[in-house]
Amino acid sequence: MQTITIQSVLERNPDDWLQAFQDSPKNRAFYEEASQQITFSRIAVRVLGVPIEEDDYFNSLFTMSQTQSIHILSEELNKNIEQKDFQAIQTILEQHQQTPKGLSINRLVAMMYGYQLIPKHDDSVMNRHLQLATIKIVELFQQQQSLGLLANEFRRFLIDMVKWLKNHWIQWTQAMKPTDDFPKVVWYGETTVSQRYFLLLLMELGCDVLIFHPAKIDEFAEIDPTDSFSISYSYASETTLQPFPDKLRDRQATVGYRSSQHFEQLMHDQQSGVFKPWQFKDLMPRSLTLRMTYDDIFIYAKEKAMVRPKFEVIGDEIIIPVIFAKISGVSSRREEYWHYMHQLLASPQTVFVQEFPYSKTSKANFHFHYKHCLVNGELSVERIMQSDWWQYGELPLELQRAISYTIKASCEQPMLKQQSNETLYDLQLFLFKQMTMIPQDILRLLQSFDYSQEVPKLVLYQAPQQPALSREDIALLAFLNRFGMDIVFYNPTGKLDLERHLLEDSYDVHRLEHMLFDLPYEEPKQQKSAPDKIIKKLFNRFF
Repeated sequence: MQTITIQSVLERNPDDWLQAFQDSPKNRAFYEEASQQITFSRIAVRVLGVPIEEDDYFNSLFTMSQTQSIHILSEELNKNIEQKDFQAIQTILEQHQQTPKGLSINRLVAMMYGYQLIPKHDDSVMNRHLQLATIKIVELFQQQQSLGLLANEFRRFLIDMVKWLKNHWIQWTQAMKPTDDFPKVVWYGETTVSQRYFLLLLMELGCDVLIFHPAKIDEFAEIDPTDSFSISYSYASETTLQPFPDKLRDRQATVGYRSSQHFEQLMHDQQSGVFKPWQFKDLMPRSLTLRMTYDDIFIYAKEKAMVRPKFEVIGDEIIIPVIFAKISGVSSRREEYWHYMHQLLASPQTVFVQEFPYSKTSKANFHFHYKHCLVNGELSVERIMQSDWWQYGELPLELQRAISYTIKASCEQPMLKQQSNETLYDLQLFLFKQMTMIPQDILRLLQSFDYSQEVPKLVLYQAPQQPALSREDIALLAFLNRFGMDIVFYNPTGKLDLERHLLEDSYDVHRLEHMLFDLPYEEPKQQKSAPDKIIKKLFNRFF
């Protein structure tokens, strides 16, 4: 019978290790099937730290977790072991300890096969490949531990190898042939000694393995100090170890000095970076709320959408980076505080609100209207636009569709919190009703919004004598944020309002030095004309 050998070769200089990891080995630079040997390159990278865009890092991890062919081993590690297997290991270890120098590795592995502790493949080539790889990793453990196989850690190592080979390796590869793609494995965070050796075994078997640690802790280097089995890739930044992401992050961090870099990247990606008026009018707007500092607000507010970070077109959607911030309290530098606010208000694409509640309310029951707009359990953009209650029929058709599209997204993925006595359907019905009553001055802003150009703004100042924002007001803010408008809300008293109704990660709160309860809005000072200034100087000189 002809013997076929499976040999995996570590790819040491992948141009893009993440893309290479996702590709089939057959599409990589080196893959060969011969009569007696199958050889392919594998990806094994220890990814240390995080990129500057930290959210991209965690979004990439989450996306991989949603890919069926990728196993996030750190999150799905099965630590169960059958009682008969545990007893068999105890028997082998007792004999190992009773032998003066311990059992030889070949004898040890043979006994493990005898007790059926190493899972068997239906394919004899795969079976032999697993046996050879297991022997190599046990040999490596023996070389690296000061007491070899008599070390205290060997018992834990042996138990873990058995249970993880049975709980994972054989489950992934039971029906696999040697010419099939080997499993792709991701590990995130800290590792124990036996977990490191199991990852090493997976690499030796031919699996693609990525090991991530955002705090740049390279535990795996302890058993692979010379990069024999894996390579390391280090980002410039690092962050604390956080739980593995369970959803996509919709927000991106901003750093002031990167504004020009983002612009240069945009110029490269979009060639000239110059767009025709209304070039994107038929696309559906989708916002991306920027995470930023207090100073960033006034830097990015002046920028057009197309030069803000992460502005892009994806399919039939245009991603509009926006500001959504609450400024709580008042700066000790009062003149600067008003100056910044007046800068925001200077744009003709700004609506300024000082009286609350701002949004209309209605006691009408929209249950029938909402149900009528459902198709297969989801809101239909077309049905919303064709409804009897639709009040936006005079607007351009593409804007009507964008409003309807945003209503659908706002109801299906609410940014508002459910109240204690409110079901999810009740919340969706409330949001649906409120979005049928968008104020006229807001509609005018939306009608003049060319998505790649100046971003329209809603600036709100809640003077101490004014009532708090209503839940209806906040529902409107959530809708406008999703559509792609900048929202800056000034609350000099620092009282809770957005916090009571909006999900915490959907906006920023910037707390300034003082909380004031008697501060009315201050109009911008009129600039004196040049002749007035000259007369004043002459007056001062003589008197």
